[in-house]
Amino acid sequence: MTTWTSDQMGPRLGEPVDDLETPVLLADVDAMERNIREYAAVADEHDVELRSHVKTHKNAALAAREVELTGDTGICCQTLGEVETMARNGIDDVYLSYQVVGESKLDRLCWLDGKVDALATTVDSVATVDALAAAAERNDRTLHAVLEVDMGLNRTGVAPDEAAELARRIADADALAFDGLLAYDAHVKSEASTEQEFEERAWAAMELAQEVVDDIEAAGIEVPEVKVGGTATSRYSARHPVVTEINPGMYPFNDVGELELRPWEVSKDDCTATVLTTVISVPDDDRLVVDGGSKTFSLDKPQLPVPKHRDDIEYVNASEEHGWIDTSESEASFEVGDRLEFIVPTSVRRSTCTT
Repeated sequence: MTTWTSDQMGPRLGEPVDDLETPVLLADVDAMERNIREYAAVADEHDVELRSHVKTHKNAALAAREVELTGDTGICCQTLGEVETMARNGIDDVYLSYQVVGESKLDRLCWLDGKVDALATTVDSVATVDALAAAAERNDRTLHAVLEVDMGLNRTGVAPDEAAELARRIADADALAFDGLLAYDAHVKSEASTEQEFEERAWAAMELAQEVVDDIEAAGIEVPEVKVGGTATSRYSARHPVVTEINPGMYPFNDVGELELRPWEVSKDDCTATVLTTVISVPDDDRLVVDGGSKTFSLDKPQLPVPKHRDDIEYVNASEEHGWIDTSESEASFEVGDRLEFIVPTSVRRSTCTT
């Protein structure tokens, strides 16, 4: 019996797109690097660092390229597993923008701290500060802690008026170093629908961050860093002088969400991650079915995939392995075996190939 390896069966870098089995995730590398350079230019313009968030792709090779193109400022992770993957592949400056809870995880964090040049993590409560300090002492490490402040997203983060007290607790812990604030301003996305509204609401959020910094510094504690911004808000938040670092993640790729949210600055050409699909059925003149369904597109957001190169068809529904396409507005004819490319609505699963 012939045994095939995954390398023999899966897509390979540089393989012609026409030879790829579908559904397959494609990345336009040239356009992706253009997006990275554009955000690096924004950071340079406003004299802030750009530390890319890798939770979107979790790919160490791409993370290394982001570091190279953004001034060697390190990367941002969302899980310990991501940190381990990046460290194992030579990324040695990492910020973990997530609260680490549980003794075994905290011990892993301490172990990782000894494997990279720079590692910081996030706290937002007395419980997370004290647990981090205990782990640092237990493992004979000095851990760097960033205090997350709730800017209005109402997810994690200490209330702004309680931040100074918690910053003091970090600063007073012998085994901790206070690295500053995470002032994640994602709530702006749900409040703003025009460029002016983005500008105004992002500035207001950073004014609140400035008030928090002032409170902490009034207590005699230096605030060395203020980390802010996702892909949608970084351009606007970076303009405020309180900001020292932006942490966008989706920006190398963009997606349907960014396309719909900021049409004045994101076009289809800026959306560099797409899924190539094949038409598997044409039941009637107004409908066809492709081999990219909910499992392919990981449809955990309200947006549906958007056709990359045409505006005459619409992705309207999905079951697990079927994508339902409305062709009623198209004058074209479609056949089984035709290929259609869609911009991803969010993260996707399946094999990946770059073009």
